[in-house]
Amino acid sequence: MSNIHELINELCPDGVEFMAIDEIITRVREKGKNDLSVSQVYAVSNTRGIIKAEDLHDGQIHSDDTSNYTIIRPAMFAYNPARLNIGSIGLLETDEPGLVSPMYVVFAIDNSLMLGKYLFYVMKSFDVMQKIKSLTEEAARFRFDFSRWKRIKIAVPPMPVQMEIVRILDKFTELTTELTTELTTELTLRKKQYEHYRDELLTFSNLRGGVYS
Repeated sequence: MSNIHELINELCPDGVEFMAIDEIITRVREKGKNDLSVSQVYAVSNTRGIIKAEDLHDGQIHSDDTSNYTIIRPAMFAYNPARLNIGSIGLLETDEPGLVSPMYVVFAIDNSLMLGKYLFYVMKSFDVMQKIKSLTEEAARFRFDFSRWKRIKIAVPPMPVQMEIVRILDKFTELTTELTTELTTELTLRKKQYEHYRDELLTFSNLRGGVYS
């Protein structure tokens, strides 16, 4: 973390600039009918980000006619305006463009101002999520209109600072994923062990004459 402090002190002697999110992003409305070479359909998960639609649900979950779907290209974002308050936003990190449901909002970012991965981490941060939730209209179903991004300001540090923050958070994410995989494997083994002893103790299949044989 000390490297971050050093970079900020060196590159931001007067403090870090803040900008409204709508100054950094631009909405994209390109439709599938305008580029028939794009066929992969993506979905947005609040835990897994942007993933192939077939990996989110069993079978086909989208319309056969995707001509009105919105095209999302590498390094663009998509979110569900009715579920943004629970983190349903993702960054397309693959090289394969795709299509998302017309209900989703797609936007590109100004790469001269911000790294996509930095913005992704900012969007998922506690402070920004709380600001998004606070913009819910009273007694109304949550829906985040694109115009509301102008009401949320975020820090826009110099690129070297953004890069270092992304590097640190990527490392934490990688370690967390590894630990989760290890714990899941351990829990699965423990569950199988428990089930074995449970069945062994409760079936009494080895009991002969009141004692275990």
